[in-house]
Amino acid sequence: MMSAESPIPLELLVFLTTAVVVSAIASRHILHSVFGFLCAGVLLGPFALDLFHEGPITQTAAEFGVVFLLFTVGLHLPFSNLRALKKYIFGLGFLQVFLTVVLYGPFAPLLGFRTMEAFMVGFIVALSSTAISFQILEDRGDLGSRHGRASFAILIFQDIASVAALTVLPFLDPDTSGSWWDLGATFLKIVCILGTIFAFARSGIKRVFHWAALGGAELFMAVTLLTIFGISWLTHFAGLSVELGAFLAGIMLANSEYQHQMMADIRPTKGILVGLYFLTVGASIDLAVLQTDFLSILKLLGTILLIKSAVLFMICRIFGFRWSSAIQVSGLLATGGEFAFVLLVPVVAHGFLDVSFQQQLFVAISLSMALTPILASLSKYIAERFERPQLEKALKEKKEAFEEAEELADHVIIVGFDRPGRMLGTLLAENLIPYVAIDSQMHRVVEARSKGLPAFYGDARSRELYRDLGVEDARLVVITLTRETNMTRVVSMIRRNFPTVPVLLQSHTPDIVDLLRGIGAQVVIPETLEPGLQLASIALSTVGVAQNAIDQSIDQYRRKAKRDYEGGSGG
Repeated sequence: MMSAESPIPLELLVFLTTAVVVSAIASRHILHSVFGFLCAGVLLGPFALDLFHEGPITQTAAEFGVVFLLFTVGLHLPFSNLRALKKYIFGLGFLQVFLTVVLYGPFAPLLGFRTMEAFMVGFIVALSSTAISFQILEDRGDLGSRHGRASFAILIFQDIASVAALTVLPFLDPDTSGSWWDLGATFLKIVCILGTIFAFARSGIKRVFHWAALGGAELFMAVTLLTIFGISWLTHFAGLSVELGAFLAGIMLANSEYQHQMMADIRPTKGILVGLYFLTVGASIDLAVLQTDFLSILKLLGTILLIKSAVLFMICRIFGFRWSSAIQVSGLLATGGEFAFVLLVPVVAHGFLDVSFQQQLFVAISLSMALTPILASLSKYIAERFERPQLEKALKEKKEAFEEAEELADHVIIVGFDRPGRMLGTLLAENLIPYVAIDSQMHRVVEARSKGLPAFYGDARSRELYRDLGVEDARLVVITLTRETNMTRVVSMIRRNFPTVPVLLQSHTPDIVDLLRGIGAQVVIPETLEPGLQLASIALSTVGVAQNAIDQSIDQYRRKAKRDYEGGSGG
């Protein structure tokens, strides 16, 4: 819809107006932005007010939003973190997809499908929305919780399964000429291209970004975009999805020194384009189909929510989750996802599903996606409302087990979960680094556990407590205690019993630094350093020193101070 008088499409103005309204409402926490964009799409789309149409430009821009989203997801996930999630990815993830597919068979007569069609529909609806679910987890700060890690791991397996399905689907169609030799050749091509991507990641990509960083912000941004879209094009050429390519590009650059700059550059654009994606999803819901096939769509929607929530809750309980964590996972992932739309077209084209069901299934999945923020909020409310009394009782009776710590590897143990400990936990969670925290104050542990955070009650001087928390497989122990006597006792105990585990702590006075170093603390950072640097920065700015000069001076002083304090630590 292009005006003859203006080169600016009306859809662009409608979308930007919607983005302003939805973002303003979401900033006041009245409703989630994802739900706002979905509802706005239904209202403004061609089946209602007819003010917004999904043209080629808006469709491409919306797809870019999902690409950017998966790139930022990958930036949070270095391979060490993926290894830590492997039990959830290949345990919970596999069982969720497999059981959802199997359980759809008995519902075939109710839904009007043949049995094989029901299995195909089961696989399509087994996929949840990575875009919505990850956004909700990130907004809530729940990525560090057990239900957050499990949800993200399940989403990873679903994405892997969808990519595999897209690759194999043409070879399952008896009317095509594809043979298993062709499938083998396709698999070999995929392996070669992925091998090339990862070889480049190991050998040259960081040097390229170092060169780009020296050339200024424009060059750095251009190289970032080239990396995202270049790798996405390669995976598409290999017969995989562009979303997988963006995800791999993010993994390649995770934990690099450029990670945070990339996220800062991409985040505003990603937020706008992801909003456009959800607007187009809402606009695609045909209200006429909803009216004429209401009962069929209601049955589809009901089975999606019923089967997926039941499967998710059951497998989480099998894996030892508390019921509150299980219900939060099932509430977040019980709905459909964007990869279902990607799969629907080839599934219908190859004759695995009747075309008459396509629009019904499309509407049912779209409606379920619109319900995701509501179900996620409801499940979280139920869990927090009813979990706290049982949790407090279990902790007081020392019934709270450490099953979730047993599955961790390469994690961080935080000793003391007051404000510094919670801040560290939040930062670790944002980077998808698993952690567990211990504290001797019951109220802190109860508060953290009621929010799904991995906190445990116990004495920080207990050797057995650290064994229960998997200290032998931990990357680091961080001590945030305030009393110097407690710090020295804890450090002495850890160094005596677990000599290979690095210990990081914060001192209160420079006088204790040498003492702590002498009993085995690997790194000691004086508490006064950062507040002092912040005070110096404000003072220099007030007297008229240029900000660039202040940043350079502060950075030099910080590096020198850290060398002075860490020099004898052995770290």
